[in-house]
Amino acid sequence: MGCDGSILLNNTATIVSEQQALPNNNSIRGLDVVNQIKTALEDACPGVVSCTDILALAAAVSSVLAHGPYWKVPLGRRDGLTANRTLANINLCCSRPRHY
Repeated sequence: MGCDGSILLNNTATIVSEQQALPNNNSIRGLDVVNQIKTALEDACPGVVSCTDILALAAAVSSVLAHGPYWKVPLGRRDGLTANRTLANINLCCSRPRHY
């Protein structure tokens, strides 16, 4: 999932969602859960918690629950305002080596 939460953006007149990018086929699940969490948080404290922070926290908690590593999650990320399915198709491909 994108570091800016752009995977959560749905198709609109101006956005072509990354949800249908080829590397995401059959690999993204739980978007409905993230949306439920976001709705609950927005009801409690509107405009404070980003979907991106929710994804980062969910990843950390999931790792711990699976007996994996723990890490502190810095908060304060901003959600993406657009998505790029073409770049998702290029950059998320598992067969290419990643260079950081």
